[in-house]
Amino acid sequence: MQNSTQAPAPLDLDVLGDRLLLAAIGISAVTAVFLGLQFVDSGMAFGTTLGLLVIAALGYAGADNSPARRFVLSFVLVCFVALHIQLARGLVELHFGVFVVLAFLLVYRDWRVIVFGAALFAVHHVVFDRLQAAGMGLYCLTEPDFGRIVAHAAYVVIQAGVEVVLAVFMSRAAREGKELKELIASVNRE
Repeated sequence: MQNSTQAPAPLDLDVLGDRLLLAAIGISAVTAVFLGLQFVDSGMAFGTTLGLLVIAALGYAGADNSPARRFVLSFVLVCFVALHIQLARGLVELHFGVFVVLAFLLVYRDWRVIVFGAALFAVHHVVFDRLQAAGMGLYCLTEPDFGRIVAHAAYVVIQAGVEVVLAVFMSRAAREGKELKELIASVNRE
């Protein structure tokens, strides 16, 4: 039986990360529906939102606190930002979502998730810009402009690079803190 004077166990940062991304996915879903209604593309908004929510639910339920869960939730969140940009017909303000999502991914302290998210954004921007230029009805900006896409990519690379360095240091500090805690607990037991 646990002593009632003991402090509660701290929340695992991976669990916190999952919860943060799930909350962001929920907010993104509501935003997508709102944008769909605003920009008269509610069918795409509802259908894609439902599909992304199913992917998030399956990924969360099927990947029990594993790195796979991080990648699935990150993928869904990136897709929501792409959907927001599409629904707003490339409105540049919706691109701020790229930087917000990259900042959220830092909660995992896993450089691979940050690189994954940045790569997904880069692929989305290049592919949608080129398809927009070809007249396919997809949007990255209000009008295709590969030069601006490259400029956006430069900012993403800079932010992702800084976050990778931060994630490596944060992960190392967390491991060292855990080792120290285990060492102290071991000494206290003896």
